[in-house]
Amino acid sequence: MISVKLGAGLAALGLFVSVAGAASAQTPDMKLINGPVYGELRDVLGATLPVATPSAKCPKPLTLPDGACLDRVVAGMKARGATVDRALTGRGVEGGAGAVISGQLGRDFRLYDVSLGAGGPVVTPVDLPSSQVRVPRDCFSIGRGVDYRLDVRDGQLVAREVQSVSCGGPPPPIGYGGPRRPPILAGEPGERWPATGLVAVRGAPRQLAAPRPDCPPDAALRDGVCFAAGIGVLVAQPGLKELDVIGAKRLTAPGQVLTSKETEQYVLKRKGKAGFKADKRWFDKSQLSAPAGCGLTTPVDFEVEPGDRVHERAVAGCGAPAAPPPTATYEAYGATLPVVFGNRQGCAERGEQLLGDACFSEVIRWMKARGVPKGEVLILDRPYGLGTRINGASGVRYSFADVWANPDGTYKADRKHDYARRIDTGGCATVSDAGSDASGLVLVRADGGVMARAYQWVACPVR
Repeated sequence: MISVKLGAGLAALGLFVSVAGAASAQTPDMKLINGPVYGELRDVLGATLPVATPSAKCPKPLTLPDGACLDRVVAGMKARGATVDRALTGRGVEGGAGAVISGQLGRDFRLYDVSLGAGGPVVTPVDLPSSQVRVPRDCFSIGRGVDYRLDVRDGQLVAREVQSVSCGGPPPPIGYGGPRRPPILAGEPGERWPATGLVAVRGAPRQLAAPRPDCPPDAALRDGVCFAAGIGVLVAQPGLKELDVIGAKRLTAPGQVLTSKETEQYVLKRKGKAGFKADKRWFDKSQLSAPAGCGLTTPVDFEVEPGDRVHERAVAGCGAPAAPPPTATYEAYGATLPVVFGNRQGCAERGEQLLGDACFSEVIRWMKARGVPKGEVLILDRPYGLGTRINGASGVRYSFADVWANPDGTYKADRKHDYARRIDTGGCATVSDAGSDASGLVLVRADGGVMARAYQWVACPVR
């Protein structure tokens, strides 16, 4: 990991100057505690794929739609005793070893699953980008998919799957860090994210109701939709109390795809001894779930099946999650409280010794001078120097109190367990994992005396 640190002079001024940019939300009076900590860029390797290239003498059964020839791919599979493999073709393969193929599947490159059988090779185009790259759990995606780095092995052009990621934190800015460490191999130990790629996700079949010109009158329950097929299910299964139904807003046929806007969800229920009714769902119900470690990347739609059925479908993205944004830790400030330092000689005689042995003389003078009728104060057991921090780890005995002026000019105080911090975080997130030092009060000279100023460490995103 790379930690950006600043000189003491700049840190004391609360400034953050770095080629990485500045925190984008902090307020002017915040003080920098720690600069951003970055991860390091690493390459993660996956499978090695044979590359199919154009050939003028390619046998027709081995010629791919884009003109590439599978002759060397098939020969290599037979030499290795492999019956299945995946081949790559694409623009840029003529660059040979050292070239990198990247971009969009189907536009910049193509993948084909090849299987060998008694009847010859069977070639299936790959519709969704997938790989065998599995990123370690402490690494993050930086927005790049899997690239293919070309090489020559045993006289054959091959493509090695490779994905650039950031390990240990956000990706470092350009110019930070030294040379990259060696790539992370597929067989190295450690927990990994699911393989990088997209997968088609399909849900269980669900009952369909759609408009039908020949719908029986007693099945046209509402919204111009025919529930005849669903009613038939309930009639055939007397023990079934209700049925989940997807309603189509237009005529349908097997193979068609309905978007969520073209559907309505219903619950088909029994009504009386032989009747039925359909209620709209208040909230859409989904039976679709992405594989572990994956998340849906497309809206859910419905594909029509034969027999008045539909199933949900979507595409899920798998692999390492996106890298978190870099943040710098600042100290944000809030309320300023007058401070009571233990007892003072003559305090009791003046009627200003409140709450046992705590002398409020200085606080009362401060309140009178500023016309403050009521306020919060910090009570310490003895005097402490400027810069002293009061928090759960400081070892300083302290408490809080409300103090106010009575109508007769005397003052009264009541102890309390907490105080109003009123910290302006500037839109930054509170740091919750830095221990007791991350929040509390610090003694400062302000407003004519020693005051206690509330502080809180916050994490501000870096531009």
